[in-house]
Amino acid sequence: MNRSCSAKLQDQINKEFDAAIFYMQYGAYFAQYQVNLPGFEKFFFNAASEEREHGMKLIEYALMRGQKPIDRNTFSLNFANPAARVDAEQGSVALTALKAALAKEQEVTKSIRELIKICEEDHNDYHLVDYLTGEFLEEQHQGQRDLAGKITMLSKLLRTNPKLGEFMFDKQNM
Repeated sequence: MNRSCSAKLQDQINKEFDAAIFYMQYGAYFAQYQVNLPGFEKFFFNAASEEREHGMKLIEYALMRGQKPIDRNTFSLNFANPAARVDAEQGSVALTALKAALAKEQEVTKSIRELIKICEEDHNDYHLVDYLTGEFLEEQHQGQRDLAGKITMLSKLLRTNPKLGEFMFDKQNM
């Protein structure tokens, strides 16, 4: 495996686990008794599990190819307060969380596409390209579409009655 392809694979592993931490933080936020939105809690904890699974699959792939999956010098995870940013337009942490999740998914998808490009064009690593294309990209795009739909629906509900809209969305759509 080429060095630049391997380095980008390590970067992708870091992004997957960073996304898992990001989602766990939101899941824990919505699980608090003061917030108590169990639909959002479940959604974000499931998303965290999915991202951890992706990270583990990439680690297993790197090991299969004889690579070191994690470089201690470049592997670091971002811990932040999920409620620190609230969508100014709607005043809803739930809407902010969905928008942040969509941005995170787009960031991860972009990174996967960059990894594919590096490994395909520069180094002809078609095995990794096939693995990433078949295993990850479709799921990434479906997740983005789902989040975009949730954002649109929640935005509409928040316009009429913010607190009730958020509560009903949590119960019926998460």
